[in-house]
Amino acid sequence: MKYNLIIILFLANLSLTYAQDVIELKNSDKLTGKVIDGKSVREAEGNVHFVQGNINVYCNSATQYIDENRLVLSGNVRIYQDTLTLLTSRGVYYGNDKRAIGEGSVTLKDPNATLTANRGTYFFNDAKADFKGNVKVENKDYIITSNELIYFRNTEDSFAKGNVVVITDSAVIKADFIDFLKRSGITNAYINAQIDSDSTIINADTLKNFSFEKKSNASGNVKIKNLSNNVLLIGNYAENFEVTNYSYISGNASLIQVENFIDSLFIYSDKMEAYRNLPEYYKASGNVEIIRNDFLSKSGYAYYFIETETVALQDKPVLWQNNSQMTGDSIYAELPGKVLQKITVNKIQESPNSSESFLISISDSVNFTDRYNQVAGNKIEILFENEKLKDVNVYNNSKSIYFVYDESGKANGVNRVTGENMNIIFDNDEKVIKIVVDKDPVGLYASENNINEITLQLDGFLLRNDKPVKK
Repeated sequence: MKYNLIIILFLANLSLTYAQDVIELKNSDKLTGKVIDGKSVREAEGNVHFVQGNINVYCNSATQYIDENRLVLSGNVRIYQDTLTLLTSRGVYYGNDKRAIGEGSVTLKDPNATLTANRGTYFFNDAKADFKGNVKVENKDYIITSNELIYFRNTEDSFAKGNVVVITDSAVIKADFIDFLKRSGITNAYINAQIDSDSTIINADTLKNFSFEKKSNASGNVKIKNLSNNVLLIGNYAENFEVTNYSYISGNASLIQVENFIDSLFIYSDKMEAYRNLPEYYKASGNVEIIRNDFLSKSGYAYYFIETETVALQDKPVLWQNNSQMTGDSIYAELPGKVLQKITVNKIQESPNSSESFLISISDSVNFTDRYNQVAGNKIEILFENEKLKDVNVYNNSKSIYFVYDESGKANGVNRVTGENMNIIFDNDEKVIKIVVDKDPVGLYASENNINEITLQLDGFLLRNDKPVKK
């Protein structure tokens, strides 16, 4: 008796399950039955309505393969499940795995989004849509377009590939592949990835955007372009923070600012930081190199201020301009209008291992390339005209060595001058034409015949031959 009861319950459950899985025809204006290849087939036309559980299928005409539990649908196909609507011009519905294929243009609607595509498949058990061809997902907060896309209704996650574009209220993200995780606020973009946010465009192999935090990470061939000032940052890895207008880039970091087809500013470093709030500036750290025409420098740190067009160098800086070399504890270069006008070299007295400010320039670049005019002191201000040495002011503990030439250019000895403060004036060929010492001047002259009798280098003289080159 016990075993008979178990068998009866099993058969009842099997019958109930079977009844739930079978597609049931509810209505049609015309119905025709036939057998094709030994299989039972029904053809329904006009106001066709099928039901399977909570799934309702409507169309103009349908062919029902009873043994396969499959429908071939055509004409104004509509499939409903609770709050879901699936629309297409023709398609196939598989009852055994509750799967619908839209073979014409297909539209899926639910309270969270509307999906459209050339064709697509929807899996009712998994609440998953797999759409292909001109795919578009629309939500009040975002739009996604792509060649292919998989969408999960329960989580609102989208996995798209092929010409993918995600548009939100804060950014436009593009890539070959994008995973858009709506509820977690994370977007992962792979291959040819780009994010356009406000006035900043980021390109990389891989991008990760956090919409709630309004920040992005980028890795692999990273480029950050600031559209407001034409500054381009390049490196291996970057993070961008929209709220604070701050970003940094590391790993072979570079800053490039195109001024025209000839004049461009290049800054190379281990790490580059961008502070885009006013006053906007960039900080380079670690093995910093700067190149702008004949303006070349190396340092441990460098700051580039956009508004004032000023470069500040720290941590053992050296700067070259044409035939001149400058060293000190810190160096400031002013380039208003992208034209070098002034360089200030400072000795920081309270700094450990502080060194004097130093200026070295070739005295005659044609005949005497081994003779160097030299200036040293606590502070040196160098003024330029047409980016050539024009005027040099030296403050506190001033010293200079300059070589003398007659009107024909023949060497005529050397002058060595010391004093408290000093003003040196150069001609158009960057040769010394006048030196003025305002306090405690001491001068020593050696003729060309006696030039070897005095020291031709100031204490601290060090000529550098490691000028940076474009990478």
